[in-house]
Amino acid sequence: MLQCKQYRRRGSMYVAVLGCAMIVAVIGLSALTMTRIERSFAEGTSDFAQARLYAQSAIEMGLLRIKNDPDWRTTYPNGTWEGGETDPRLIGEGTYTLEGVDPNDNNLKDCDTDPVLLTGTGVQGDTQYKLQVILVADTEPLTCLEVSLQAGNDAIFQSPATVSGDQIISANNVIQAVGACTINPDCEAVNGFVGVISPGSKTSGIAPRTMPDSACVFDYYITNGTLITVPDYRIDKHLISPASNPFGPTTNPQGIYVVDCQSQNIVITKSRIVGTLVLLNTGSNSEIKPSVYWEPAVTNFPVLLVDGTLRMDVGSTDLMESATINFNPPGTPYEGEEDGDLDDSYPPIIKGMVYIRNDLFTANSVAIEGVLVVGNTLTSTGVLGVDYRQTYLDGHPPGFGAATGMVVSQGTWRQVVD
Repeated sequence: MLQCKQYRRRGSMYVAVLGCAMIVAVIGLSALTMTRIERSFAEGTSDFAQARLYAQSAIEMGLLRIKNDPDWRTTYPNGTWEGGETDPRLIGEGTYTLEGVDPNDNNLKDCDTDPVLLTGTGVQGDTQYKLQVILVADTEPLTCLEVSLQAGNDAIFQSPATVSGDQIISANNVIQAVGACTINPDCEAVNGFVGVISPGSKTSGIAPRTMPDSACVFDYYITNGTLITVPDYRIDKHLISPASNPFGPTTNPQGIYVVDCQSQNIVITKSRIVGTLVLLNTGSNSEIKPSVYWEPAVTNFPVLLVDGTLRMDVGSTDLMESATINFNPPGTPYEGEEDGDLDDSYPPIIKGMVYIRNDLFTANSVAIEGVLVVGNTLTSTGVLGVDYRQTYLDGHPPGFGAATGMVVSQGTWRQVVD
């Protein structure tokens, strides 16, 4: 009996010891599992940090290449610059890829002032990190904005032309007077003068003034403008402004309206325009006729951009509401006032900057307060007055700056998750 009790006592002790051993084993296994989990987590965290560092390094490499290569837009393609699946670039214990694209038109080469989207991808182990940033051009105003009238080629004045203004008129080739002309402003020309240029002073041999890049000067305005269809390509007795679009239901807060003339002649007459009108593919006999009153909606934006040739006669007769429409309704005040009557009149004048890509012909009477830039040849046979406004030099509008470098656009850094 005593022996049975001893066996039972020994069995209980064995079970207790075995239970303790199992508990110790479980604790050990749990500790080992936790260590493995922590190590895996630490390795994953380390891989993530390394991949992010590699992506940042790729972007820094892109910034350095742009800074050190003035022809980087030609050197590097629109797409992968370095790395990729077929050509992995090693860095540390991982790899990186650098890409650069033009987010506007996927063409890095066409315009020096277009932005570039840099994408850096870093890979460490099974971890990938992708980082993006947008660079924009740091620009200075084109020197054509320093004068009241600039011709990219010749400026030709034919008798009985009279020119007035309070700033220099300039040509990147010659200024020519045909017959008896009166040219009051001081004149500058790269290759000199033909005929009698007086009474203003003459300076030849100047450096050519920088002109807009015809490949991209229209880009901002096309992208941000409202496309309108003008019946018979005739704007006659109309008010166009940020609050008024007579050719459709959609208005534009910046007053930018775009017309594709499809090589047809467009005529603008007896209208008030508050904004920027962009005329694309104009016919060779497109013209502005009396009487128009034109002013910008955005202070430093051009009022007229023409991708083609234009004839201009603003006229000397006031634009009369009594003979047309109410150009001063609520929402589009004139000189701070708005009303619903037909008693107002407006002087025939273009208050703002005008850019003509090809040739401009002016006749009878043209008055401009701003800057006139003609891509090719200006020919004037009447009274042409251009009073300079430095607004366009102090705060040059889109398309009228020369790129001096690329800078990071604030707020554009971001992680990309595929």
